[in-house]
Amino acid sequence: MKKIITLVLALILISGCSQQTTSNSEKSVGILQLMTHDALDLAREGFIDALSDGGYEDITIDYQNPESDQSNLTTMAESLINADHDLILAIATTPAQALQAVNIDTPILATAVTDFVESGLVSSNDGGEMIAGVSDGCPMDAQIELLLEFDPEIKSLGIIYTSSEPNSEIQAQQMVEECEKRGITTIVKTVSDKTMIDDTLRSFGTDIDALYIPTDNNIASAMASVDIFAQEMSLPVLTGESNACANGGLLSLGVDYYTIGYQTGEMAVAILDGTSTIEDFGVEMQDEFTVFYNSDTAEKIGVTLPDSILERGTDVAK
Repeated sequence: MKKIITLVLALILISGCSQQTTSNSEKSVGILQLMTHDALDLAREGFIDALSDGGYEDITIDYQNPESDQSNLTTMAESLINADHDLILAIATTPAQALQAVNIDTPILATAVTDFVESGLVSSNDGGEMIAGVSDGCPMDAQIELLLEFDPEIKSLGIIYTSSEPNSEIQAQQMVEECEKRGITTIVKTVSDKTMIDDTLRSFGTDIDALYIPTDNNIASAMASVDIFAQEMSLPVLTGESNACANGGLLSLGVDYYTIGYQTGEMAVAILDGTSTIEDFGVEMQDEFTVFYNSDTAEKIGVTLPDSILERGTDVAK
């Protein structure tokens, strides 16, 4: 993908960072990203590459990142809406909700949102509204089946997520429902911030046979704690996306965040070109889901992955 877009993204890793570029382009795009971490960064990169490939190498991009600070998120959403951009990209659920709360008529595209309807962003996935985009949702039945393919004897599953992340709550509820169908006991725990993750993980003790982490932005940025806990307990961890798997998980069935960002960027190009409007788009999903596994984690926790997973999966450790 081309990397020549005229853009300076000063990623100042403090709460409330913001940077606006200047350009001779008559078009401008705002980006509101919840926080800095691998998956969301990849979604942004894919979006920008799609703009470049679509002929918008020289476009003003107003990138803002509150690093999960809710008050700054609201302020930045208002700033982006008031800036009269041609469209705005929200990366993750809460930025999309913050933009929606103050939006009047600016088209909003969103990516890395699990369920647009359940999050209250749209009334249906069919389009015709001022918000559209690409979901990072993945069929939950297929995720639990992947874990059971690894170990059919799993009887109890721990689930941990951040209480303030709607996408995580939705996935946790879906996983509980799928486990109930299979007679698997679930133990669900929530955290409000990173400081609670270590103690909450340890509170599972020996009561679980495996751990599930949804596409939770807060926990994904603290996977080092999950990695340590998994090694100490020799515990397999199923993650909602590949970057978390690479940072301490064992298995994942999920989306490619660069791909869904690029897919959202293709929508943006059509809107900027004037060939489509935001109402022409609904909510899309990635066409194919990939099996990921981490051979390093498997060695650390002392397990052997079955050939059926090794043969069709991608090793994120390599």
